[in-house]
Amino acid sequence: MSDLDQTVLPAVPHRARPVQHGFVARVAGGLFMGFAALLCFWLFVLPVIVVALSSVAAHWSGTILPDGFSMRWFERLGGSDFDALVTSLQIGFGVAILGTILGLWLALALEGRDRRGLGALVDTIAMVPNGVPSVVLGLAVLIAYHKKPLDLSSSAAIVVFVQLALVLPFCYRCAAAALRPELTVLREAAASLGAPPSMVLRRVVLPQLVPAIRASLALGFALSLGELGATLTVYPPGFATVPIVVVGQVERGYYLPASALSLILLIASLAALVLIAARVPRRRVD
Repeated sequence: MSDLDQTVLPAVPHRARPVQHGFVARVAGGLFMGFAALLCFWLFVLPVIVVALSSVAAHWSGTILPDGFSMRWFERLGGSDFDALVTSLQIGFGVAILGTILGLWLALALEGRDRRGLGALVDTIAMVPNGVPSVVLGLAVLIAYHKKPLDLSSSAAIVVFVQLALVLPFCYRCAAAALRPELTVLREAAASLGAPPSMVLRRVVLPQLVPAIRASLALGFALSLGELGATLTVYPPGFATVPIVVVGQVERGYYLPASALSLILLIASLAALVLIAARVPRRRVD
C-alpha cells in the first residue's frame, strides 16, 4: 500500500455552507415579510380599526382604548346623513359604469393605432386628469360650465362630470392593459370566418375582457366614493356626499359622529365591491 493510499483526508462538510446560506436567506425573507406586514397594518389596517372604535366610543380622549362603548353616534345619524350616503352610492355606481364604458370604448378605438400620431395625442389627453390636482380640475370644470349654453353649476351632473374625468384614466388603463395580442388574433380569425363586428365584439372581445371590466368598475366605484377635492369645489347647494359631510363634522370637532358615518360608508362600499368582484358561474351548454 502506497503512502498516498494510507493518507486519511478529513471529511469536508461541503453542504454546510449552502445550508447555512439558505437558513440566512429564509430568516432575512421572514424578517422582510414581517416588516412589510407590520407596515401595511400600521398604515392601512390600524386607521380603519381606529375609525371603527371611534364610531362606538362613548368617550375617547387621552387613552389607548375608549372609556366606554355606545351606539349613540349611529342613533344620532339623521335623514341628511343617509341622504348623503345614498347620493355617494348613486354617484359612485354612475361614475363607475360611465367610466368603464368610455374607457373600454377608448381602449378599443386606440388599439393598434400608431402612438406617435393621433393615437398618442388622444392617449395623452385621456391621461391628463391623472396628472392634474383634483382641485384644479374641479375649478376648471366649474369655470367652463357655469354659464349658458351649458350651465351645470346648479346640477348634480357637474359632480358626475368632474368625477368621471378623474376616474376615466384608470378605467381606460384597465381596459387597454387587457387588450393582449392574442385577443387581436382571435378577433381577426372570427372576422375572417364571416362574423359581423357586433358578433365579434359580443362573442369574442367582451368575454375576454370580463376581468378588466370588473377591475374597472371596482376601481371607478372606490375612487368616486372617496373623491373630495374636485367634488368640494364644484358641488351645488343642497348637494352632499359622505366625504363632504364628514369633512364638515371634522371641522366642527365632531370626530365620533364622523367616524360612525364613515364606517357605514366603508361597509356599504365593501359590500358593493364584493358584488362587483363576485364571479358569476358560467352555464353549461349541453
